[in-house]
Amino acid sequence: MKTKTAILTNFFILIFLFNLHGAFAQNIDVKNKAKNATTNKVDKKVDETIDKGLDKIEKGIGGLFKKKEKSNKEERNEENRKSQKQDVEEQEYSFTAYNKFDFIPGEKILAFDDFKQDNPGDLPAKWNSTGTAEIAKISGSEFNWVQFSGGEAYFSPQYISKMPDNFTVDFDMIINYSKVEYAYYQLKFGIEIISSATAKAQNENANVSANTGITFNITPFPYKEIYAVSYIKGETQLETKAQFEGLSSPKPIHVSLMRQQQRIKIYFNNKKVYDLPQGLPIAQNYYLRFSTLIDEWNDKQNMAKMYISNLRYAAGKPDMRNKLLTDGKLVTRGILFDPGSAVIKPESAGVLKEIAGILNDNKTLRVKIVGHTDSDGDNAKNQLLSEQRAMAIKSILVEQYGVNEDYMTAEGKGETQPVDVNTSAAGKANNRRVEFIKI
Repeated sequence: MKTKTAILTNFFILIFLFNLHGAFAQNIDVKNKAKNATTNKVDKKVDETIDKGLDKIEKGIGGLFKKKEKSNKEERNEENRKSQKQDVEEQEYSFTAYNKFDFIPGEKILAFDDFKQDNPGDLPAKWNSTGTAEIAKISGSEFNWVQFSGGEAYFSPQYISKMPDNFTVDFDMIINYSKVEYAYYQLKFGIEIISSATAKAQNENANVSANTGITFNITPFPYKEIYAVSYIKGETQLETKAQFEGLSSPKPIHVSLMRQQQRIKIYFNNKKVYDLPQGLPIAQNYYLRFSTLIDEWNDKQNMAKMYISNLRYAAGKPDMRNKLLTDGKLVTRGILFDPGSAVIKPESAGVLKEIAGILNDNKTLRVKIVGHTDSDGDNAKNQLLSEQRAMAIKSILVEQYGVNEDYMTAEGKGETQPVDVNTSAAGKANNRRVEFIKI
């Protein structure tokens, strides 16, 4: 028996040696194979890092950049099967970053623009421009963007005029200046609230209107600076500077601006950049305007551009506590989701924190959370989506803000109870809402 075993063992050893000899006889370069294996391993690691980074961007603004296509179908399926636990963990990380964010949008949406109704390459239908503004598409984005360029120029949405004493404006912004090479070139972008949408700058260096208002001049290169100038009929009343490190990156920034009488607050992502109690002088009317100040060389070389999308303009100062406790029903459009999903955007943190404070101060208060959608898409899918969104809100209130789960229920109504038309972007935005009903 031992002899037979030994014979079999020797036989397999001979086969192995024969195959090894054949491999070398075919001139297989073992050194290069090892090198390639190492390279492939590094490439795979880089791919994973890029994918993770793009995932975070997608969470922030609903999928701005398209991820690289996987070469293997099974890997794509595996990505699609990410667990709910992982999604919640990423969401919690985002909300942690926004723990001091207190922006609450106005009660009534007056205008909403994601530029889906405009054709790429055209000037947005409801905008005026003294420079080059056109609709641009970004791969993987659910919406279109308006691209600003053209040296010294001004861009005004005509549906935002005669702004009330209490209003909010928020939008997604990308500033692309990655090819700019020289620090001494002029490069500014502006967010302005002014008394005349057609006013020209008196001084291109100051970029200040001849009328009354406030301008937030953004200088991404090289200072990463936001320079606020408040002025009355062109005369400067206040100047102040702040920095935002995120300007050094081409990643999208969510900008939130709030007016309460003369008080102006502006946030970039989760950071309150300015809170100016007397920042906006008294004037009869105010308009929103964007501006660019790009030197001739960089403009000709197509080196610097500003992109805007998901612009939401709302009026009113929300009194959420009184609405829920006294009226018995609180309606909010400030809890935002990634398109077609139940993933809550982190800029919803201000609203959620306010609602959680009301519920935690009134621990026996029972509420029903009701989700609503617009009419885009399939009815059954909208019903399911509204239910999932209501449940996601309940989960966040429990897990992030310590609200008692036993005193909340969640349900969805889909598109069945519109409060506005579904034929305009603003109407659809008003229909995408969440109700907290006292029970």
